[in-house]
Amino acid sequence: MKSSDFSSKAPHLFSLLLSVCIAVGMWYVVSVRDRLEAQLDVSLDYYGIPGDLVITDGLVNKVVIRLRGPETLLRSMTQRKLIQAVNLSHIKKGTTSVPLTGEALGPALRAFELVDVQPPRLVIKADTLLERTVPVRAKVESPLRTGALAVENVSVTPDTVLLRGPESAIAEISSIPLTIMLDPKSAGTIMNQTIPLDTPSLVTPIPASVKVQYTITSGRTVVSRRCKIEISTEERRLYAVTPEEITVLVEVPDALATNARYLGQLEISIVPPPLQPGESRNAPLRFRLPEGMTLLNPTLKEVKVTQKTPLPQGKAD
Repeated sequence: MKSSDFSSKAPHLFSLLLSVCIAVGMWYVVSVRDRLEAQLDVSLDYYGIPGDLVITDGLVNKVVIRLRGPETLLRSMTQRKLIQAVNLSHIKKGTTSVPLTGEALGPALRAFELVDVQPPRLVIKADTLLERTVPVRAKVESPLRTGALAVENVSVTPDTVLLRGPESAIAEISSIPLTIMLDPKSAGTIMNQTIPLDTPSLVTPIPASVKVQYTITSGRTVVSRRCKIEISTEERRLYAVTPEEITVLVEVPDALATNARYLGQLEISIVPPPLQPGESRNAPLRFRLPEGMTLLNPTLKEVKVTQKTPLPQGKAD
């Protein structure tokens, strides 16, 4: 071999050795030096659930993992949100245990040593997905006492719905109860409402709501009531109201027009404004009406409130 050939190859050999040394050094810095542990939250998404099954229990939103690895890589992991998809295509009806190993949590963690996972496994409970058509059973309720409202022509559309959910839950449902709460302020008109259906957990109704129509046939009556104005403060004895009573007109269901207990629930009050002894100011009236009562235009909307002047010592009140 000529000396010129050796001298020309020597720089290339030196460059190769230098590259190997740099690569080893970088591997040492990244993979060996400054290995740390970190605890991270990993959000879980699920896919592959068999179409004929519905999961009834065992799914969790996230797991907590502890990793050991190079500081540089760990810091990059802690600065981003971790989301991992979990394949559930192999689950069966009943209970299936799904271990949360490094392989199950995906390739993103292969560069690290997985120290711990909590929980270490998922215990998935699944049931057969069942569909069944059941009737809607309407129940009419009133916020007033029984018999205060008369209702006719109650209809529900549609009157049957399709339920979709776990077999164990669907098998126990013979009908869907629907509570229709009457509006006691309506009379003689056709009422239309859309009411969502209330079903057990994991049971989906199709459609999710039904249309309800009914007519309140009982009428309403205008009643005149004379009420004392109450003073809403613990120191009510320090104040005087002018006038002390007012007369108002209210509209009530026919059946309650002479019911003293019901009519007595009408309350009129005022909250005294800040006053000095002997000073007077107007205060707005506050009306508290029982369910089903409508206040017609009151003759007064505010009254005069006076803070009494204290009597001199030794004088009786």
